[in-house]
Amino acid sequence: MSSEMEGFSPWGDPGVTSISRLAMVPPTAAFRTVDEARSSDPLVTAGGSWQTSLNGRWDFRLFDRPDKVDASAVTGAPDGTAWTRVAVPGNWTLQDAVDQYGQADLPQYTNVQMPFDGPPPRLPDRNPTGVYRRALNVPKKWSGRQIVLHIGGAESVHTVYVNGRFAGYGTDSRLASEYDITDAVTTGRNDLAIVVCRFSAHSYIEDQDQWWMAGLHRDVWVEARAETGITALTCDAGYNHISGAGRLEVTTTVGGSVPPTEGWTVRTTIEDLDGTALVEPHTGEVPQQFARPYRFTGHTVRATIDISRVDAWSAEAPNRYRVLAELLDPDGDPGEVHTQLVGFRSIEIRDRQFTVNGRPIWFFGVNRHDHHPQRGKAVTVDDMRDDLLAMRRHNINAVRTAHYPNDPRLLAIADEIGMYVVDEANVESHAYNTSLCHDDRYRSAWVERAARMVNRDRNHPSIVMWSLGNESGHGDNHAAAAGWICAADPSRPLHYEGAVFHDGWVDGGRGSTDVVCPMYPTIEEIVEYGRNPKGDRPLIMCEYSHAMGNSNGSLADYWDAITSTPGLQGGFIWEWKDHGLTTRLPNGRRGFAYGGQFGETIHDGNFVADGLMSADLVPHPAMTEVQWVYRPVTVELAGRSKLTITNRRSHIDLADLEATWQLTVAGEVAMEGELDVEVGPLESVTVPLPCPLPAEPDVHLAVRWHQRSDMAWASAGHLVGWDQVQLRAPKRRTLDSLARSTGAFDVGSIEPALSIFRAPTDNDGYKLMPGLAERHGIGGTALRHWQSMGIDRDSAEEFVEHTHRRDVDDGGGVVHRHTVVVPDDLSDLGRVGTTFELPAGFDRVRWFGRGPGENYPDRNRGSMLGVWESAIDSQPYLVPQEFGLRTDCRWFEFIRSSTGETVRLDVLVPTSLHVSATHHRDEDLYAAAHETDLTASRRLIVHVDVAHRGLGTASCGPDVLDRDEIPTGAHTFAYRLAGVEPT
Repeated sequence: MSSEMEGFSPWGDPGVTSISRLAMVPPTAAFRTVDEARSSDPLVTAGGSWQTSLNGRWDFRLFDRPDKVDASAVTGAPDGTAWTRVAVPGNWTLQDAVDQYGQADLPQYTNVQMPFDGPPPRLPDRNPTGVYRRALNVPKKWSGRQIVLHIGGAESVHTVYVNGRFAGYGTDSRLASEYDITDAVTTGRNDLAIVVCRFSAHSYIEDQDQWWMAGLHRDVWVEARAETGITALTCDAGYNHISGAGRLEVTTTVGGSVPPTEGWTVRTTIEDLDGTALVEPHTGEVPQQFARPYRFTGHTVRATIDISRVDAWSAEAPNRYRVLAELLDPDGDPGEVHTQLVGFRSIEIRDRQFTVNGRPIWFFGVNRHDHHPQRGKAVTVDDMRDDLLAMRRHNINAVRTAHYPNDPRLLAIADEIGMYVVDEANVESHAYNTSLCHDDRYRSAWVERAARMVNRDRNHPSIVMWSLGNESGHGDNHAAAAGWICAADPSRPLHYEGAVFHDGWVDGGRGSTDVVCPMYPTIEEIVEYGRNPKGDRPLIMCEYSHAMGNSNGSLADYWDAITSTPGLQGGFIWEWKDHGLTTRLPNGRRGFAYGGQFGETIHDGNFVADGLMSADLVPHPAMTEVQWVYRPVTVELAGRSKLTITNRRSHIDLADLEATWQLTVAGEVAMEGELDVEVGPLESVTVPLPCPLPAEPDVHLAVRWHQRSDMAWASAGHLVGWDQVQLRAPKRRTLDSLARSTGAFDVGSIEPALSIFRAPTDNDGYKLMPGLAERHGIGGTALRHWQSMGIDRDSAEEFVEHTHRRDVDDGGGVVHRHTVVVPDDLSDLGRVGTTFELPAGFDRVRWFGRGPGENYPDRNRGSMLGVWESAIDSQPYLVPQEFGLRTDCRWFEFIRSSTGETVRLDVLVPTSLHVSATHHRDEDLYAAAHETDLTASRRLIVHVDVAHRGLGTASCGPDVLDRDEIPTGAHTFAYRLAGVEPT
């Protein structure tokens, strides 16, 4: 590169974390006036008076390794065919970049394994290195000010050159780096070059479950700071939940190229968002006698401001205030103004409870990666807001920034709309899990990554825990990082899963985590901990309910245990959305790629497609269950004639919600009305049923809660929560109770076939990467069992005893009676039932059962019983698999909407069956490796199941509960098929 770097390769040295990088501080910008500061938007990049964005198109050239970058690449004119243009922020791995040999550099996905051979800190021979170039204009009005370059994020490490002169080097791809480039620039046009190495020694501690990318993926800007100005503004806003008082401690640091002299002061004001001051401003003199031993603590002004009463911040009531810090020169004239938005709140762990403002809270959480299907790691403010708004609309109130600090603007949005955040340091050494945590070479990086995260983010009230990282063992380096955080910010608890994983839940890793935060525990394990009197820390699962494909079985069972067992307070589902990347796939079609579809040989396949949402933020069917399980208010039957209503929110009552009730008999609405009830935070009330109880069977009462008025995250009328209680059980139906068959369709031509196999879900086993289970000891075993027995290949009749009686009844329908005897060696089938097909044109369904969306035996508590109608489901998962089931169906109608022609299925024995109707056969779903491999059949493929295996979460967690496996022995069921005239 340049002469300054000749013979020096810091990217290969884990001990070199930065060169000439400025200290990390909370993001702050200078404004000329108080009014200008008040009107500023914390979500606008480079919005300060003296900031200029450098986002946009940059000249770019790719080399196959850093030592091939010659001096001319950072000093000469970027012309010729070797140079191209790329977007910043962006990943060059998604922008068709090729190196000097014409070789592309593409995304690569791994989970545990590194994308190249070790041991640390060895780097691969091919280490793609990008040179970014652009002009940097320094206006005359910036003369005499300190010029600072801000690089929001660069994967993996970066080197900065200004006018061909080395200006700095930085590591940690998920936190910003800033450099003083004052001495390197001149007024007018300057040349800026940033050289980014894809891999470095620090890649070994960025071995997270995500795509390996490369490039400048966050915002870049340049800033002109005053010779003497505010360099840091730290705000600690505490809350006394007994008195309602707030205490604000503001530390304003003054610095710059010219140290403050005598007479400089800082005026600190706390006001509401309308600009009304809460108390008189505090004015303090900036210390400047730095040569006073033991007494000088820096050019800082500390203001402690007590407010007799404030509105506290919580996820339910995210009240914020504005802090203004005005720097006044010795003549009392204003120099510059800085501002921060703060929230008053307290966090305490006591009596095995994690409390906010004195009250225990539930963590209705998810894990979130930065991801966009076209831009990769370069996510915008709109992307981040869309993520968090969708979370809130599904009752998610907490997010873990897996596994690195996010853009600080995500935290500002969380402050605004109300989200609890676990802020996680960018440390994961998964492939070398238990070694690097003790490696002295990496200690400075370990501590610095945690410390810089805290220094950047500590002003955000949404952050309730600091996480030391993820899956990095537990060792001396963690102890060092934990010690620094505890000294710097004792107001927030520590979080680190590795401490309890390696050292035990009861006493393990107390110096590194204040909560027990396991990954993928069983329900039995968390209940056992809750019942253990020695376990004095709250248990909050950092990852559970792995959302890979058709998943999240037993989610409601987890929450039954959580809400009924002391010491358990929730957790974070893995994870928010799939990481598909839009590209031309190996089959020639465009779609969302997973690992291996960019031609990489080292990868972990579709394990990256494990989200509750698709890559483009379309909810997967499981989101209905998540929204229900995480609902803020619950309704349960109390005895036979009363309801118990529980407010699960910790800080507000139910005044913002309006409730309606609906009574159904056999699925049809019989009565409905409004429910007027008052319930305080974390309280329950019992009220009478709002209507008389009918004498008929199959009676249910549903209560729905809607948002009463517009909120920051949803409009008025948004459905927040719902419950349905059974008041009278169903009874078996008789042929006499069914209508005559009057339709033209010949139901006698339908010949149901025995079905015991389902297209395997990701939880049943990894059909695309069977070696993953052996390599990591994870994954479901059902598919391997089915394959070993031949169930996925051979006729179902070869494995079970099946008797089928077919009768035409007096009403013209056809009754099918089945008995299936499952032998003991087939204890874990996918389903027991029948399948048949209907000809083209049947494009809608109507049913009385659980709905409206897809649901399964262990993921149907949030799906209410009723009469529903819909189009035929599309296959919703990136890797095709079993989908589209509706459980507990009493009857089901298949409709040809062009004519109204209808085939009706009425359940006779038992009282309900599970039914699906799709345009895909099991064998086609099983054979397909990607959603784009599927071609929908024109025919309608129907499954009628008396038993269907649950979903569980075994792709990375526990398999189905025993009760959700299909038992051996006899399964008897019967149903009637009949034609129905068009209506």
